[in-house]
Amino acid sequence: MNKKLAIYGPYPPPIGGVSVHIKRMVPYLDEANIDYTIFNFGFKNTKNVVATKKSIFWYPKIFLSKKYELFHFHQIFFFEYFFYFLFSFVYGRKIILSIHAERVLFYSSIKKKIVLFLLKNTQKLQVVSVSKNLDDFFISKNINSVFLPAYVPPSSISCEIIEKDNRTYFLFSVWKLTKKLSEETYNIPLAFQFLKNHKDKFKMILMIGSEGISDLDYLRKLINEYSIENDVEIIFDKNLVDYLQNGSFLLKTNKVDGYGVALQEAMDLGIPAIATDVCIRPKGTVLFKDNDINDLTNKINDTLNKPTQDILKDKEDLKYHLKLIEIYKQSLN
Repeated sequence: MNKKLAIYGPYPPPIGGVSVHIKRMVPYLDEANIDYTIFNFGFKNTKNVVATKKSIFWYPKIFLSKKYELFHFHQIFFFEYFFYFLFSFVYGRKIILSIHAERVLFYSSIKKKIVLFLLKNTQKLQVVSVSKNLDDFFISKNINSVFLPAYVPPSSISCEIIEKDNRTYFLFSVWKLTKKLSEETYNIPLAFQFLKNHKDKFKMILMIGSEGISDLDYLRKLINEYSIENDVEIIFDKNLVDYLQNGSFLLKTNKVDGYGVALQEAMDLGIPAIATDVCIRPKGTVLFKDNDINDLTNKINDTLNKPTQDILKDKEDLKYHLKLIEIYKQSLN
């Protein structure tokens, strides 16, 4: 029996939550002596990483491969649920499926029933839910799920220092920026509204994981709309962790989210994290009411007026990545 692991998902570039998660797992896979191949949704080829170049033709190619005992898919598109279902019957191998966002909870009733039917009938399936809400939902529907946020501590950090004026700087990060994502997921208008109201005191460091797939015309229009041209410093295609030390806090205004691994990343480096209450967040995160500018403003002021050690007193040292390695080992054995 072959003991090799196949991982399907994005690998940097671009820089995003899932791609960074997969890249950071590599040293732990090597340390555990797990034989693996990463099938990258993008274009990067490197050791043990094969680029699929965003081609849909890699899906049928899997059926032809006999190398792998365990498959770990990082779910992105709705149609992939059908693929997992068919794949489990044709291939008959074990599947781990990481679901990184709570969008399935907001599907229409028909679409949700389809997903649940497919998951229940996908053989040898272990669902990894990165949010507690997802985990509770799947378990209530008798689907084999484990709560495992995608946070992996960075193995190395390059502190990039930017030149600042006398204002308080804070960080805001997205994988890519489009009008739809801005309004329906990240709620960038709320963050920009706060900045507009207090631009004499604050400046935003806006980290965008991928310049190439972002709508820069929309971004320029939005910045002009809020009259914050001199109050936002935009950084493309860089790791958030390398810039966290430039900010007094990290802000996450998401309307929809799974967990928020960047929040844990900030707190691990001693930077307070402030986020919406739309889902279970890492312990120690300062929460404010979703889409509530007044509560957001109050929580930011409260955070800056308290000692950092008091803000971070409830922070945990997370080891979810080691739990994932154990799941790999158990599945391969």
